[in-house]
Amino acid sequence: MAEPPSLSSLRSLPRSLDPLEDESLPGYVLRLSHRLGVGPGPLILRMGIPSSRKDRTTLIRIPISCAISLGEADLDAFCHATRLSRQETAGLLLASLGTRYGPLSSDFRGRSSSGTSRLQYNNPWLLTTRTQYCPDCLVGDGSEIQQRHGGAWRRLWRLPPVFSCPHHERFLRRYCHLCGELAQNRHSNDLIARPRDSDLHPVRCRATPKPGNPRAVRPACGADLTQAPRSKEPMPRDHQSRDVLFTLQKKYLSFLSAHGPEQVSSIGWLTPTAQYFQDLRGVVALIFMTWPEARPHAATPELARIIDTEAERRHELFHRRGAQPRKNLRSTAYTDPPDDPIATGAVLEIADRFLCTPDEEAAAHFLVPLADEAKRIHQPLSYTLRSPRGASIPLRVVLAYSPRGKSRTRSDVIQGVSAGTATRATGRDSSG
Repeated sequence: MAEPPSLSSLRSLPRSLDPLEDESLPGYVLRLSHRLGVGPGPLILRMGIPSSRKDRTTLIRIPISCAISLGEADLDAFCHATRLSRQETAGLLLASLGTRYGPLSSDFRGRSSSGTSRLQYNNPWLLTTRTQYCPDCLVGDGSEIQQRHGGAWRRLWRLPPVFSCPHHERFLRRYCHLCGELAQNRHSNDLIARPRDSDLHPVRCRATPKPGNPRAVRPACGADLTQAPRSKEPMPRDHQSRDVLFTLQKKYLSFLSAHGPEQVSSIGWLTPTAQYFQDLRGVVALIFMTWPEARPHAATPELARIIDTEAERRHELFHRRGAQPRKNLRSTAYTDPPDDPIATGAVLEIADRFLCTPDEEAAAHFLVPLADEAKRIHQPLSYTLRSPRGASIPLRVVLAYSPRGKSRTRSDVIQGVSAGTATRATGRDSSG
C-alpha cells in the first residue's frame, strides 16, 4: 500500500512500545520518550504532531488537546511513527471514553458542546491540564518493560469520579509529595511539563519548583512519585468511611470499564451510563449549593465533616465572586468537582444514593428540599442547577416539576411525578 503523502517525509521510530491497559496518550509518550532517550516534546514533533505546526524549531509546546483526540492527519502520523493500529491509538485518547462518561459525550453536553476545544476549556469534570495518580500503580506490574519505564499513567485518572485506587486502597494524588506542585503538568495549557527534558523517568515529578534566585537555572523537582508515603496523603480515619468510598469507587470503575453496562439505573429508569454521570454532577452541584441541607444523608459523621469544610469554602467563593464584574462565574463555586479526593468521594456517595432511589417519588423525598432551598438561596442560579445539562428525564421531572399558578410543596411534586410515571413506564427499569 502506498504511503499517504502527508507521511512521506516521516519515518517510523526505531523502537516503539505496546500500550498498557487504560494508558493515556501523555503517559505513553513519557514512557516511549524515556525508552528512546529523547524529550517528549521533540518526540511528538518527530512524529509530525501537530500537523498544523509550521515551525518545528522554536519553543516546543504539546497541546493538551492531544490527550483528548487527534485529527485525521495527526492520527495517521502517530500510528505511522509508533506502528500502533488506529484502535490502539484511540484507546490512548480520552474521547473514546465518551460512550461511558457524559462530560466527554457530545450527546449529553448540549448543542454547542461538539469539538475538542469545548471539551478542553469548558469542562471542569475533565482534568486536562493535570492528572491524578496512584503511587503503587506507577510502580508497574513487575514485568521487565514496566520495571524500566514504569506503570501506566491511566486515562481514568483524568476523570474526577475516579478518586481512589481500591486495588491498592489509596486515594489518588495530584501533587508531588516533595515539592507540593502538580506532578506531571504545570499551571498552563501544556500537556506535559518540561517537554525538552530527556533525563526524567516517567514516574518522576516534572514540576519546576520556584528558586530563591529568579535568575537561577531551575531544575525539575525529580522526586520519585512511587515513593509518596501513605502517612502524608489524605485518608479517612475510620474504617467505615474508607469502606464506603472504596465500594463506591469499585462501582464507578465497573461503569467506566469497556465491558461495563451500557445502561444503569438512575431514579429507577434505565439510563445510558454516560448520562448517569451527567445526573451525578447535577445532583452534586445542588448538594454543595444547599449544604448543610443534605448533611443528614452523609454516609458517616467523618465524611459529613469533610463536606462541611469543602462546602464552607464554596459558599465563601460564591459570595466573593458575587462582588466581581464577571458574576457568571459564581455557578462554578458549586458545579466544579472538589480537588480533594475524599471530599469528592463523600459528596458523590450522597448523590449516588439519591440516584439509586427506585422511582421519582422516592427521589423527590431527597431532592425536592434541595431544589427548593437552592431557589430560596439564589433563584436565577437555582434555575440552572435545577435543569442540569444532559440530565435524564426522571431527574429533570423531579427537579423541575411545579404546579401552575401556585408555589409547590413536597406533596405536589410527589403527586406530579407519580402521575407522570404511568405515561413513561416503558422507559423504566423493571428491576428498580
